[in-house]
Amino acid sequence: MESVHMPIQLAPSSLVQPILPNWSFNLFSVNLGATSNAQVEQQALEQVGSYGKQIGHLAEALEVVIQKLRLLENKDLSQGERDALHVFLGDVAAVRKIKSRHS
Repeated sequence: MESVHMPIQLAPSSLVQPILPNWSFNLFSVNLGATSNAQVEQQALEQVGSYGKQIGHLAEALEVVIQKLRLLENKDLSQGERDALHVFLGDVAAVRKIKSRHS
């Protein structure tokens, strides 16, 4: 019987693939890029709150500004600009609803 030698490799010799680059699972260390001052960012995260919490505070403050200035009623805004505000306010309301279910 004759043996056949095929130089073609059908499967990779190594199946290592980074699924989440820059993520480490030793109690979660996330590196999302360079910063001009890592100590300030770390201290802000520890003393002020997570990026999500900080963004939530900004969103709630912006919601107040939109309402107090009655921007949705402002005829100087284009329909696209008013639509963008509606989408933003909808997102804020959706997050508020999610938070209320978990408290």
